[in-house]
Amino acid sequence: MTQARFNDENMILSHYLGPKAFAFSGLNTFQPVLKAVVKTNNGKVYVLHYNLSNFPAAKPSVYVTQMLYTKNGEPMNSPSAPNHTLDSWNGWTQLCHYSSDQWTTDITLWHIYLKCRVWLEVYQTHLRTGRTMDSILKHQTSHV
Repeated sequence: MTQARFNDENMILSHYLGPKAFAFSGLNTFQPVLKAVVKTNNGKVYVLHYNLSNFPAAKPSVYVTQMLYTKNGEPMNSPSAPNHTLDSWNGWTQLCHYSSDQWTTDITLWHIYLKCRVWLEVYQTHLRTGRTMDSILKHQTSHV
């Protein structure tokens, strides 16, 4: 990520999240990361871990820094179209936010944050109601 792109991303995230809700690390290494806090409407707090290795040329992998489980107690640790998840890493659930064919370099980290925030709200609804994630969250083609 160029310095100009970092400046833009940092400004956008600061504006919408506030500077204490996210942190970049390892920007000048092979493993740059963004961590951002999400607080769902029911007060549950999650931390998103973005792998920024090839961002913005490629979509970043985004993980919730814990293993999430379905209402039935099954780990959300593998690719699942109904759950909108991908392979886990480090014991963390990976969220599906954009497909590779939808990815463009103008998609911001804020756009991804919004999609992941919606996913987490839908997850909370799944836990409360037992409805499948896919019945609540349809595959989307828009940026947000």
